Amino acid sequence: MKRLKLMLFLMIGTVAIPSCKNSDSRGSNTSKQRIEALIDQMTLEEKVHQLATQYPNANMRLGIPNLSANECLHGIKMDSATVFPQAIAMASTWDLDLIERMGHVVAKESRAFGIHQCYTPMLAVVRDIRWGRTEESYGEDPYLVGKIGAAYIKGLQGMGDERFDKNHIMATAKHFVADGEPMAGDNGAAHDISDYTLHNIHLYPFRMAIQEAEVGAIMPAHHLLNGVPCHANNHIMNDVLRNEWGWDGLVVSDNGDLRSLKRVFNYVPDWQHAARKGLEAGIHQELALFQGWSDHRMYGDFLISGVEKGVIPESLVDNAVSHVLQAKFQMGLFDKDVSKDERFDVIKHPDHGEPDKVSQQDAEMFKKALYVGIPKKDWRETVFDKAHDNLALEVAHKSIVLLKNEENLLPLKKGMYKKIAVVGPNGKAMRLGGYSPDLPKYYVNIVDGLQAYLGDGTEVAFAQGCDFTASTADIPEAVRLASASDITIVTIGGSEETCRENQDRDELGLPGPQQELVEAIHATGRPYIVVLLNGRPLSIEWIAENSKAIVEGWYLGQETGRAIANVLFGEVNPSGKLPISFPRNVGQVPLFYNKLETGRPRNIYNSNHEPLFAFGFGLSYTSFELSSPVLSSKTIAVGEKATVTVKVSNTGPYKGEEVVQLYIRDLMSARVRPLKELRNFVRITLEPGQTGEVALEIGPQQLEYWNDGEWKVEPGDFEIMVGVNSIDLKKTQLTVHN
Repeated sequence: MKRLKLMLFLMIGTVAIPSCKNSDSRGSNTSKQRIEALIDQMTLEEKVHQLATQYPNANMRLGIPNLSANECLHGIKMDSATVFPQAIAMASTWDLDLIERMGHVVAKESRAFGIHQCYTPMLAVVRDIRWGRTEESYGEDPYLVGKIGAAYIKGLQGMGDERFDKNHIMATAKHFVADGEPMAGDNGAAHDISDYTLHNIHLYPFRMAIQEAEVGAIMPAHHLLNGVPCHANNHIMNDVLRNEWGWDGLVVSDNGDLRSLKRVFNYVPDWQHAARKGLEAGIHQELALFQGWSDHRMYGDFLISGVEKGVIPESLVDNAVSHVLQAKFQMGLFDKDVSKDERFDVIKHPDHGEPDKVSQQDAEMFKKALYVGIPKKDWRETVFDKAHDNLALEVAHKSIVLLKNEENLLPLKKGMYKKIAVVGPNGKAMRLGGYSPDLPKYYVNIVDGLQAYLGDGTEVAFAQGCDFTASTADIPEAVRLASASDITIVTIGGSEETCRENQDRDELGLPGPQQELVEAIHATGRPYIVVLLNGRPLSIEWIAENSKAIVEGWYLGQETGRAIANVLFGEVNPSGKLPISFPRNVGQVPLFYNKLETGRPRNIYNSNHEPLFAFGFGLSYTSFELSSPVLSSKTIAVGEKATVTVKVSNTGPYKGEEVVQLYIRDLMSARVRPLKELRNFVRITLEPGQTGEVALEIGPQQLEYWNDGEWKVEPGDFEIMVGVNSIDLKKTQLTVHN
């Protein structure tokens, strides 16, 4: 009966209510006064209902609008939305302007769907790629993670006069903090991390997101950090985030994690104290997906009873409510009558859609209206803008990394082949990665993308060969097709079942019999190209040694097939760079490039300890040469800046883009630092034979590190290294003095 009532209620039109417009509702003084007045008028129950997210939190009696939230890891997670390449692919672009432009489009579509806040970006610095959430990350380097994340936030939220306007939303940096270093790669695993590593690696991109992009919201992580749950960790949530950094935005719990304080960690004696610990840590809203007003919510009846029993000071509740209202004012929601919808007021209408639990299927059947948002009447006009699809294709093009191209097998020549075989489990399957719409606007698979590009003059035939199970029964069919074709595209890698949240692995080889499929195709002696679609680096040492051409695509979004076709046939020259190292085998993990030196020389029996493909690596169809780096000044004072300049020449036959990367090494420091740390990068586009010059800034952001409670630049000598990956670098030296 409740489900029927919910369905009927959602069919009712928006109810008009008195306007609460304020000529300066987003101004700090006005909003603070309004917030105080509203809190004074609220009952305890009304206050607590403000603390729910991705759940109705409007209040019609007081004219308080709903703040709707959803996921937008690589596009807003709503059916028919534009699906961009997955986060790990976004990072492979190393293109900050492109990612910021992508953020503007995602924000615009979010608003069209009635969404005001999104739970992204994920700023984990990945130290163990067995972790299933590697696909959601921007890789292994804190500087790159911070820069890509800040660019996306700038686009999502807008900057300057655009900040939080009608076409932008509030971003939520997550997960605070250090979830990228899980023990054994297990999602949510407990971490013990020194302050040195915590600040220099894991807090680094969050600090950048706050300082450079003014991120509006933050979400804590699932795990224990040094024995304390992140959702109750006063050190990171208050000492660092608020007192040290001066940030005072909205904090949203991760799904069910306030309940975990008691249920999982037994950190508190009861549910009331779980609510209190969360409030004391400054967590303002609770995310409890598809839960009604049930005992799964700590910020619910348990919070109310805790206040009534004197366990929880009501001042803690008031502080949380004030931050929620502040966010609603910042987003301009009080100025929009459409946001103040009766359907979002579960206090006024408790019988309208308040079951104890709503399944995801039910929520989607009801267009996620109560639990996510209500699309605008003209949402299709925004979402189906062709410019959005063109941008998705551009991001996909720049996400693709060329890992190997022996004998210049690529690019292929259009019209040269009468029959092309596509084999492998990723040739026709839709691979989008986690946090994607169930029904995207469209998806172009690799087979269809190639056939559309080549036209009727070339036959593109497909045989799967194998999937991710153990069966090898279909491999002979794929071999027969490859043997009868001019060239074969081997489409392998992973899927949402092999890599995503809570899909961790204890080995990194190709899932299922994909290795056997590649070896069988190789044995035909016919030419072939390996195309990878996957969410994490894979150990493909045999393939790297034996295959002539390898392309890494990660998950390329709705334009997958079109982007792959354009790159394979040279319409687009690949320019992506790896944001994360590829290991030869799982025994090399952890393998991030900026490890501290070992106390003894590494001498691993019968093994190459170098990565298969290094951080920052990526080939082009053309070739580039870099001059030696030249400093504007060989000596600067602490706090001053210098510039390092290099000339880049395109010495090959194709127009191309190169990413020039700057690394630094502190030759003598109070605390030992890595041998190289990425600290700047820039893209340059050059025609064949053209030479250009790039200038990279070196200042406090490039030279500083955290030690003994502060960020500092220590006087001394720094090695300045410039190159097109983290291995092949040209060096000069900079001296910093007091």
